[in-house]
Amino acid sequence: MQSENKYPPLVYKYRNWTEQYHKDLLQKNQFFFTSPKDFNDPFDCRIPYDYSFIAADDKIKAYINKKREDHKNEPTFKGKDLEKILEDFENRLRNEPSQVQKQFNDLYFDGVDKHFGVLSLSEIWNSILMWSHYADNHKGYCIGFWEEKLRNSFIATGGRVIYPPQNDFPRIDPMGDFIENMIRQSHTKSKEWDYEKEYRLAKIFYPKIASNEERIQEFPDEFISEIIIGLNASPQTREDLIQIARQKNIKIFQAVKSPFKFEVTKEPVL
Repeated sequence: MQSENKYPPLVYKYRNWTEQYHKDLLQKNQFFFTSPKDFNDPFDCRIPYDYSFIAADDKIKAYINKKREDHKNEPTFKGKDLEKILEDFENRLRNEPSQVQKQFNDLYFDGVDKHFGVLSLSEIWNSILMWSHYADNHKGYCIGFWEEKLRNSFIATGGRVIYPPQNDFPRIDPMGDFIENMIRQSHTKSKEWDYEKEYRLAKIFYPKIASNEERIQEFPDEFISEIIIGLNASPQTREDLIQIARQKNIKIFQAVKSPFKFEVTKEPVL
């Protein structure tokens, strides 16, 4: 069960020791803030604004006025008169709302993919499933980080992922607060994923479209709290990880099976 504290003290990343990309986390101290288009969950970061919230004429007018105020210092958009764009958009909201919804979804999520980056972690290190899925069937490693240091260092929004208990799909009001809406969109997933107890950092790259190189963010050794060696790690993997832990002066543990339980525990190595 998740802690009631707003933020967990430690967060973890499960990695293998066969791919250089996975090794870079520990060898080069590099995170990669992934574009949502590369997620394995097609619903992740794909929660749209729901324009049915503003179906009434007075709400449409209020929404257009809000956009007019938001962009009052931008008389043109992509070379077009902004006032004309808003007038056309207002008419379309009244006359073809379903087409507006689809067009907005396509444009909005294209922008999310280009300018948004997510670092997925977990507040637990002992998930048998995640060791299997993300750490090469327990042959890899798990690395723990101090959550507060991460959250305060990458100009990013950090927090637990929310898994609605009834699996209700969130409805996002276009008139709502932009930051609050963004957090709900980026930190809400189906309850089928709740076993991961995911914690994530979400970072915006704007106005430039983020390249793969720009999505790489480095961190100092002191952000790392511990390294945990997978219970099926090879002798070479174990030796490599212990050597790095010694060099970085980081605590390191060996994952082991708990006697007569479907549980993984850890024993200190250094």
